[in-house]
Amino acid sequence: MNEINDMIKLLCRRIKMARIEKNLSQQELADKSQIGIATIKRIEQGESITLQTLISVFKGLDELDQLNNLLAYNEVIHKTSVNQPKRKRKRRTTKKEKVDVLVENDFLRSKVNTMRWKY
Repeated sequence: MNEINDMIKLLCRRIKMARIEKNLSQQELADKSQIGIATIKRIEQGESITLQTLISVFKGLDELDQLNNLLAYNEVIHKTSVNQPKRKRKRRTTKKEKVDVLVENDFLRSKVNTMRWKY
């Protein structure tokens, strides 16, 4: 869990650095991102961030292509794996008992079945 928190803090630091590099104030980023300035302040302090807020901040920083690159990369991997031949699944073999109806049903083998009625 600590590793995840460290990653969140690193991401938040990078967001702050990107804002400063673009010469945006926290208020300007909040306006462009359409989120509150308090949220921007929490992000820059390294607090947790939702995916929706992250996307809004990337949009405000004009960095949505960063997410698109990540998604496109995954699609390429997925498409190449789809083109690979699929492994054949082993089918489970079940023992099927062959039922001989004549052996199993004594009535069918009895003389009653072969009797002929006189008219």
